[in-house]
Amino acid sequence: MSRICSFNSSRLSFRFQPLRLGIALLAALVSSLAAVSQSVPQSSKRLRIGVALEGGGALGLAHIGVLRWFEQHHIPVDYLAGTSMGGLVGGLYATGKSPDEIERLVKGIDWPRTIAGTTPFVDLSFRRKEDARAIPNDLSIGFKRGVSLPSGLSAGHEVSLIIDFETLAYSTLKSFDDLPIPFRCVSTELVSGKAHVFRDGPLGLAMRSTMSLPGIFDPVPDGERLYVDGALVDNLPTDVVREMGPDVVIGVHLQVAPATAEEIQSLFSVLGRSITVGVANTELRGMEGADIVLKVDVQKFGGLDFTKADALIQRGMQAAEEKSKVLQAYSLDQAAWTEYVVQRDARLIGAVGVPQFVRVEGGGADADQKIQKFLQPLVGKPINAQKLDSYLTRLTGVGRFESASFGLTHKDGEVGLLVTVQEKNYAPPVLQPAFEVNGSQPDNVTFSLGGRLTILDIAGFGSELRTDFQFGNTYGFASEFYKRFTQTSKWFYAPRFGASNSAQRIYSNGDPVADYKLGRAEFGLDVGYSLSRFSELRVGYEVGYLDARLKLGTPQFSSVSGRLGASRVRFSTDHLDNPIIPRRGYFGELNFHWVDTSPGAPAAFPTLELKADFFKPVSHPASIFLLARGGSTLGYAGTGLPQYFQGGTTGWLAYGPNELRGDQYYLFRAGYLHNVLTLPPFIGQGVYAVAFYEVGKMFNAPEVSRLPNDGAAGVIAQTAIGPLFIGGSVGDTGHAKWFFALGRVF
Repeated sequence: MSRICSFNSSRLSFRFQPLRLGIALLAALVSSLAAVSQSVPQSSKRLRIGVALEGGGALGLAHIGVLRWFEQHHIPVDYLAGTSMGGLVGGLYATGKSPDEIERLVKGIDWPRTIAGTTPFVDLSFRRKEDARAIPNDLSIGFKRGVSLPSGLSAGHEVSLIIDFETLAYSTLKSFDDLPIPFRCVSTELVSGKAHVFRDGPLGLAMRSTMSLPGIFDPVPDGERLYVDGALVDNLPTDVVREMGPDVVIGVHLQVAPATAEEIQSLFSVLGRSITVGVANTELRGMEGADIVLKVDVQKFGGLDFTKADALIQRGMQAAEEKSKVLQAYSLDQAAWTEYVVQRDARLIGAVGVPQFVRVEGGGADADQKIQKFLQPLVGKPINAQKLDSYLTRLTGVGRFESASFGLTHKDGEVGLLVTVQEKNYAPPVLQPAFEVNGSQPDNVTFSLGGRLTILDIAGFGSELRTDFQFGNTYGFASEFYKRFTQTSKWFYAPRFGASNSAQRIYSNGDPVADYKLGRAEFGLDVGYSLSRFSELRVGYEVGYLDARLKLGTPQFSSVSGRLGASRVRFSTDHLDNPIIPRRGYFGELNFHWVDTSPGAPAAFPTLELKADFFKPVSHPASIFLLARGGSTLGYAGTGLPQYFQGGTTGWLAYGPNELRGDQYYLFRAGYLHNVLTLPPFIGQGVYAVAFYEVGKMFNAPEVSRLPNDGAAGVIAQTAIGPLFIGGSVGDTGHAKWFFALGRVF
């Protein structure tokens, strides 16, 4: 038995020797693998994190704070998606910009100007400057495809320029997966009515599309597609991030104040709330799709509070801090964080190179060629944001294009600048409605309605037909055809024709004494030279018919009728910063006529009239100004009719309309202008307190003091339908009144 046991034990020992050896080898292998695993960086086995950033206008600036907190606590972002402002902040971060860089960028943006999207007055062509001065409002109606309004209150040109420059290095990227952080943004495609997720293509186009709020910004066209803000379909795109393949999805939700019934009473508030309800439903779906939701409390802020960037960014950091216990689980140690940053920054694109050529698209062959020639000074020089902004904005100042965007292109191994212009989809032709209410004399308020219809390129590129019409206190029209001698010439010719019939009330000592009817028809031809977009010189001749006769009251001058004929020279220069309420710059105009025939005048005579305006800021909200006017027949008498009429809004506000009349005058107005309130974009620009003093002389004027003068003070609101001026004026010889006016102020 013992032998048997001994024998069996021996056999068992022999049989288990290979097994023991295998176990030993396996143990050694496991030990080796464990040692290897200790040497593998933490990042290779960590969970991949995707972040979705919600839209919300200025509220989206809070995302900068969230991203800053993530970086400070070494929480990596491997995938990123955003909608609207979340798309803007997310897109900038995805290109490798730090939260500090994004903060500096958003704080440096003039948001009211950027959102309003109007071309700055200084960048308009000379003729568009004339339009802005003649029609002091923001309204326009297009006739390109029937009667239509603009598709948005802003074309988004300024937004495009900012985004294009900040993403320029990535403008030729094949896929958004190749960005330092893989990125997606969501837009609503209006034709199909579905969400569109941008994964590739021009990055600037994607970012502009995701934040194109309907009704505020024009839809962004791309072939047959039209893109608007993605908030309508997916304002918190956690589903988009999930599809990119992360292990953990973090959604950043902007928590706004709940609505109340009292706030939802007007037409616009009902429409706005209706949209908000739909957007809120997409946010709920987004939060349900997230593993972690950061709720940023922005209840005390509004969607246009861009000036409160500091507070909003701080709210973002606070929201992340409140979730710190959960988020710390994804924090990397210093070595792993350094490796993550190195891998992320390895995909950064540095210098974009110097463009060796310019290519233009979108304006048609003829226009593209002219624009390409206009942009030639940019070739062979490093891209400068300010200079490029100026050139492209001046393109929109011609009146045909609503926006211009840019990126890089390549040809034959050379880098070039690709400029894409977008024509207005509703115009030209364009009608600018005009409204004027003159309450300078409260007992005789006058109304006028009218407009300016402009048809561009009616006889070749650069030509136009411009027609003004008016009815109310004055009935009439005036039309001018403008054409350059060649498409690139600064010389032009301009035949014109007009007719009008107006009622003129004459005042004396503040009381009405006569009503005159003034009828006029004339034809003229000018030849001119466009010195720049600021200045123009014209020489021409005009012939017509004048009929001025008394209707009621005591005659103040003789009734006359007959033929008119005059040669004229006009020089204008306009360097103001605003056509309605300037804050800086100067304006000057000289008009000289040699009148060879005029009803009631026994012989030919000259007239010379000068206007000069000067505005200078003295602080951020305040400017001083000096206006000078003067006219003379240079000593010639017997002109038949008084050549100059003043009083009311034209000058000497305390006096009645046309109370000062004669053949020679001068007037100075000095004042102070102070911005007291900034109006929301699309409602207007600002509210100003104004005070000024006027003094001058109308030579040989009947029943007027030797040196008539007055002072005035009031409030001017620059609204979308025109400037509204309300105030009062007190002058010499007992002149005093309150007044109001909708229309031209200076």
